[in-house]
Amino acid sequence: MSDLVAELTDLNRAFATAEFAGDAEFFRSYLADGFRFRRASGKVVDKVTFLKDLATPGNTNERLDPEQIEILPFGDDFALCSVLLRFKGTRGGTAVDGVFRNTRVFVRRDAVWRCALWFNTKES
Repeated sequence: MSDLVAELTDLNRAFATAEFAGDAEFFRSYLADGFRFRRASGKVVDKVTFLKDLATPGNTNERLDPEQIEILPFGDDFALCSVLLRFKGTRGGTAVDGVFRNTRVFVRRDAVWRCALWFNTKES
């Protein structure tokens, strides 16, 4: 496994850990300023809204396990990442238990990988 693939694999695992913990500071560092996130519901949010939503009452995490992490690098500063996540918790007070495909686009600026685009799609 190349260093770039290993680095992004670790970063995608860290995304799951940070999301489980509601770690806004982590995401503040690793989301691009122009970040866009498409929720499984279809709603698109920006970085500010994503960070705010991490602490929303009614959002809980019981399980958030990343699996099948695939990294497709395009040069040294751009990569497409796909992660299968097993999630159980609540969103907006509604129970959620399922498998979700997270597809993320990362760009590297000033030696730091930042997520510019993130799609979350329900698998089952």
